[in-house]
Amino acid sequence: MDMLLAENSPIRQQLLEQKLAQFKDPKLANVLSAFIRSSVDLYPCANEDYAQLGNSRLGGLPDLPVGMDYPVTLVGRLEMLDAYAEEFDHTREYIEEHYCWSQDWDWDEAAQAFRVPMQFIAQLNCSDLKAFQSYLPREGRLLFFLERWRFSEMLRGHVYYVAEDLQLNSGKAIAELKFDDAVCANYEYEEAYQLQGVASIKMIATDMINSDNPHLVRLAKARLQALSEPQQAMVLEALAVVDDELVPEWQDQLKGYELIQLNEHGLIPGQILTQSQWANTEWQSSNLQALLVPEQPLPYYDGIASINGHGDSRYKAPELHAASELGGNAEDYLVLLKVIYSEHSMQLNFIIHRDDLALGKFDRIYCIYDN
Repeated sequence: MDMLLAENSPIRQQLLEQKLAQFKDPKLANVLSAFIRSSVDLYPCANEDYAQLGNSRLGGLPDLPVGMDYPVTLVGRLEMLDAYAEEFDHTREYIEEHYCWSQDWDWDEAAQAFRVPMQFIAQLNCSDLKAFQSYLPREGRLLFFLERWRFSEMLRGHVYYVAEDLQLNSGKAIAELKFDDAVCANYEYEEAYQLQGVASIKMIATDMINSDNPHLVRLAKARLQALSEPQQAMVLEALAVVDDELVPEWQDQLKGYELIQLNEHGLIPGQILTQSQWANTEWQSSNLQALLVPEQPLPYYDGIASINGHGDSRYKAPELHAASELGGNAEDYLVLLKVIYSEHSMQLNFIIHRDDLALGKFDRIYCIYDN
């Protein structure tokens, strides 16, 4: 039984049935059920005050276990100089003479390198999320960091598992991190939020099931084994226009920035929208306010982050890139965490191999943006 699929999750049966009921052809619905994930959406529920250790959090600073240093990237002196030369379009010699660049970094004498702090993205409290899924660790925390040194050349994700019984130091106690914003911006998540999980499902963008992504085509065909090849081809062809059958979801009527506003103002699907929340027109667009119904439960919309969703690429799927970089087959990878990154609504994916997740190993992570 594939724990990652919504069809194997009792708490998602109603969501799954509602989604599959939209497809007129039962064969098509059967194929698409192979791509509907047992996901968890994460929503900001309050601004973070660091009063609680180890809670689920987006942005700000992490609660690190006692004895763990804040993660850094070690960057050699010449590599650092080259970064400044690239950023400011000067020679190394000019940078050396006219910029006080080395003062912006901590120097590690033993490593003979500068210590560049990674960007903290999120921490997830696995105990709080275990009721929504069965594939993450049952307890402990997952800490997500991004190594984004020299934007054009490096995008590396790191995930650390912190056992439940380890004593934590509050993120509030971490000393101010030293870095030069011009060369290595670390603080797109300066504001920190507490996160709340909601059981959800995620369906792949059906136009991704094409020859650019043979692992997805294989998965689709596996659901059609009982059919003749011409019948299989007809169903696969129908995938290209399947969006025409779908009833638009509530969130389809909203723009990206409106979805972010819903998240950042703590409006969580299923909760009753109070009259005072609805009346807060300082941030709501007229379009959004017309859709909100006071004293009624809020409909589903995508969280600011999600677990076990799909990378969104109309060409090669992010899992294909992960397999190319880390080895193995694309179908054996999954999106451990997807998060809206920056005010430009970029979607950042932390991708992991299924076997590594099952073993609780988080040292092989591939990071990529949606495109």
